[in-house]
Amino acid sequence: MRLLVPELFHPNLQFRYSIFSSRLPNAFFSARAATQPSFDTTPLELSHGNGSFYVKGKVKWNPITITCYQFEGITIQDFWTYMQTHQIVATATDFRARAYKHDLRLSLLTPAEIPLGTWVLHDAFYESVNFGSMDRSSDEVAEVTATIRYDYAIYKTFI
Repeated sequence: MRLLVPELFHPNLQFRYSIFSSRLPNAFFSARAATQPSFDTTPLELSHGNGSFYVKGKVKWNPITITCYQFEGITIQDFWTYMQTHQIVATATDFRARAYKHDLRLSLLTPAEIPLGTWVLHDAFYESVNFGSMDRSSDEVAEVTATIRYDYAIYKTFI
């Protein structure tokens, strides 16, 4: 029986991550929470004779969610500037995908903040942005939540 040596195994902790997006330059600082990429496959049933068997269907990458603290003069302005690459809001004029799609990186970090590995979300764009709510009875920090859609993700490890 092989024994596990605890010193060789270090768990990834949820608070050790960083986000980089050329379209949201302050996300590395303001991001409070982020979900990691996930995907689904839709199995296909193939019937034959008295039985069935299944094969993998298409891979569909699910959107991720980023929640950012609202910092004065930074967070809302970043999201609004990025929105302007999707559409001229005043005239409802949309732009082509190459204007707003970009790669987004979500890195898992060591205690020394050295990347262990990075998810690269290819052709990402913001599917929805919620600028949060205001409440005079609360002393919580206001937040912006963004749902990010992407074509596919690749995980690159650095160890």
